[in-house]
Amino acid sequence: MDLNAAHVAFVIAAYLASFAGLAALVLYILLRDRKLKRQVSALDAKKDGRHG
Repeated sequence: MDLNAAHVAFVIAAYLASFAGLAALVLYILLRDRKLKRQVSALDAKKDGRHG
């Protein structure tokens, strides 16, 4: 790749934006997974307490 090309800043910015978007999606998925696991364990504890 020619680093002296006029559009190299655009290419670098596009890669950075893509990386930031992917990182945000991964973070969202991991945080949502933790939230859903907490909700499931709370429901299981509630169920065990009621019928146990």
